[in-house]
Amino acid sequence: MIALIILLFVLSYLGFHYFGSIKQVGQPSIRVEHTRLLNVLGVVRSQWLMRSKPETLVLDWYSDNPEHASSSGQVRMAVGGWPIPDETSVAGCRRLLTELLGLSYVQQIETQFNSDTGVCRYIGDSGESISYQTSSGRVIFLTEAR
Repeated sequence: MIALIILLFVLSYLGFHYFGSIKQVGQPSIRVEHTRLLNVLGVVRSQWLMRSKPETLVLDWYSDNPEHASSSGQVRMAVGGWPIPDETSVAGCRRLLTELLGLSYVQQIETQFNSDTGVCRYIGDSGESISYQTSSGRVIFLTEAR
């Protein structure tokens, strides 16, 4: 009887941790989006260099999916070669991230803009965030302080 009770405790413990992790896996992670953003910024800079450093860059994205064979958007570019928001506001930061990562993910995060430092901050549900410095193009991933 004691062995059965211990087994039930162990199984319930494992069950709660398993189902808790399913919720985390099902939601897009801002940590993954940080890596994706870094890759996209590298591609954007390459396109900017190949097109003779225009002030406004038309982005070309190609996919194997026939429904999304190509899509394009525009971003303003800084002299140093990183994308900048079209306006210095929360709305400008959201539009910039929409152009870089796509609309479906941007709708799920909170966006902030610090006008003193020129930093766009994108905060996920878990409290982790990505800070994008519009003055330098630097991207910083911040974890939730516990």
